[in-house]
Amino acid sequence: MEFTRLSGATGQAAQLTALLHAAYAADEALQIHFGAAKVRAEAVAQHIVNTPTFVLTDEQQNLIATVSVRLPWGNDPGPFKLPHLGWIATNPEYQHHGYAKQIITLVIEQYIKETLNAPAVSLGTALEHPWLRQVYQSLGFIHVATVRKFPDHQTAYLVKILNKEQALKLNDSYFQTVLAKPVNNP
Repeated sequence: MEFTRLSGATGQAAQLTALLHAAYAADEALQIHFGAAKVRAEAVAQHIVNTPTFVLTDEQQNLIATVSVRLPWGNDPGPFKLPHLGWIATNPEYQHHGYAKQIITLVIEQYIKETLNAPAVSLGTALEHPWLRQVYQSLGFIHVATVRKFPDHQTAYLVKILNKEQALKLNDSYFQTVLAKPVNNP
């Protein structure tokens, strides 16, 4: 198993597009429509160039799992002035072996904490999804806000605090507001 950051080399976008489509097909079956389920290879190629994108690969360099990190200063920031995890996906052939948890942990430890020195990290998922929020909560994420961004689902924002003192000093009024109020976790 190898953990790497994609560079945008030839073929990476096609492989990542195939992984995203296969992984998000289960969500489509639940009538939860994430953009990654139908993203085009051209958009994936641009994403790899503009957004730190990490993968786990097997010995034959097949993609097992992926996570991207949307940066607060980038073209597609998350809801807070924090790194935001997205395109979290596992190849269906490798699901139920802990690879999503493994890659999320590696990205947080080796990139978010060590490289970016960020005080916290966020991610979003469909509130209506039957199990994703619980998986993220098992990794230490807390549900901080729910918003309606799409007609088919509500987005639950979750945050993992990495350095509480620094997080409380973050100059982001929305982040400070959601941290200050309790969220009803349905």
